[in-house]
Amino acid sequence: MKLTIIFVVIGLIISVSWVAWGFLPMLAILLTTLILGTIGYVLDIMGYSLNKFTSKMLEKISN
Repeated sequence: MKLTIIFVVIGLIISVSWVAWGFLPMLAILLTTLILGTIGYVLDIMGYSLNKFTSKMLEKISN
């Protein structure tokens, strides 16, 4: 569940910055929160922890 919460918070932080530009970003807040929350949820189901996730991402970046 930690990754779900982390991705939802990241989505909200990114999306809230868009609110300054009008109504359509309000729709983007919902969409971004849903997408990033789903990504976090799927990663939780797959058994990734934050340590495993970051180490695999760093490993892929370094190759």
